[in-house]
Amino acid sequence: MMIILSIVAMLPLIPNDFFPFLRIGEEIIKTGHIPTTEFMTYTKFGNPADYPYWLSSLFFLGVYKLGGATLTVIISMLCIGGYYSLLWLCLRELKAGLITSGILLILVVLNGALFFTMRPQVLAYPLFGLATLIIIRWQKGEDRHLWVLPLIALLWANIHGSFVVLFFILFPALIFGSGNRKRLVLFTIISLLSTLVNYYGFGVWTNIFSMVNNQSIQLYITEWKPPVNQGWQLNLFFLGFLLIPVLTAMAKPKIKITYWIWYLGFGWMALTSVRYMIWFLPFEALLLSMLIDPFFKKLLGNSRRFQNRTLNVVIGVCFLIFPLTLLPGIRNHWLPQSPPALDDITPVEAAVWLKENPQLPDNWWSDFNFATYFTYELPQRKMFMSNRIQDLSIDLIEDNYQISQAIYNWGSLLEKYDINVVIPGIQQQPDLIKVLSSSPDWGEIYRDQQAVIFLRDQPPDNP
Repeated sequence: MMIILSIVAMLPLIPNDFFPFLRIGEEIIKTGHIPTTEFMTYTKFGNPADYPYWLSSLFFLGVYKLGGATLTVIISMLCIGGYYSLLWLCLRELKAGLITSGILLILVVLNGALFFTMRPQVLAYPLFGLATLIIIRWQKGEDRHLWVLPLIALLWANIHGSFVVLFFILFPALIFGSGNRKRLVLFTIISLLSTLVNYYGFGVWTNIFSMVNNQSIQLYITEWKPPVNQGWQLNLFFLGFLLIPVLTAMAKPKIKITYWIWYLGFGWMALTSVRYMIWFLPFEALLLSMLIDPFFKKLLGNSRRFQNRTLNVVIGVCFLIFPLTLLPGIRNHWLPQSPPALDDITPVEAAVWLKENPQLPDNWWSDFNFATYFTYELPQRKMFMSNRIQDLSIDLIEDNYQISQAIYNWGSLLEKYDINVVIPGIQQQPDLIKVLSSSPDWGEIYRDQQAVIFLRDQPPDNP
């Protein structure tokens, strides 16, 4: 837990994963209802749009207003720490030993750290862990907690579109599980109906499938693409995936078919999209525990270890306190060169300067991550694009790329979209900065270590 919580505490808030949701929360409070159209960009302003993660947006806004980055990270620690605590209980339900459970948990954490950045999906992790634990206990004949499943479904459907994962757990259990099927059928039906208790009704389901099949998302968002065996974390992922068939052939274990169905189903999902890996890893760990635990028990025997309870409690408390010292706002008091609370790509200084200069004309183009931060810090300004890729056309995304890379027709594209202010990143768009600096039509009006702001010398009249 110290390792898990320390990783979460040190992670900065990523602009495109967090700040647009604060902006959505503000819009809900301002208008008194969930938006029905796009409102963060001028290029798609007024087009129909859905916001199924409205509840997480309001929650994030309240947390950030109340306690800033520090409280936001604490909430992230609670969600992710709670999720892995529930996974620990799942492993223990399968009689996995302490050493086995600890090793597997660390391996899952090392793989899962890719998905620790704060965003609405993080709020769903403990719901996922709790549902998995309930179904594992149901498999053993304990069905007194099935009534919690509809509550999980209700909350999850209003937090994040991944609520469909709940039914990827329940349906195989209904078909192949060994618990009381009649009761599970009842609570599965109630859970399905519970997902309809939201602003969009059945539309929350159609929205999920439209996002999965959205061409813009499939083409331009990396985490929606299949994983590639590059980098140590994905090396571990593929190693674990391939290790299970080898261990199965060697150990010939007796494992209930439900666990194999979960492994194959979620494994197929993980191989089709990086985004789904977080849902696969727990079922990989459950299967591995049943394969390797007999080996560890035979190797270690029944000797009792670490039995000094007082010392264990003292060390445990210290381990859990340590991550709190790594929180933003605390670590900078004792840790030299501590990482910032906001990611390095967050244009904090530029946003302050822009607030102080409201006379600038509208129609801004900026680096993608800059834009997602400006949508919250400068809500009165409409940006060229936002993180809601599903609302953007392929042509617009391609034009954005050509502008950012200063490809030959960048100037005509700036004219096409009536762009009056350009805010490239020094690290992200050096070529664009170079051509704008040498253009007679643009003048530099601001520069810091992250961003440069250019103003068109004679902004064209907006239609």
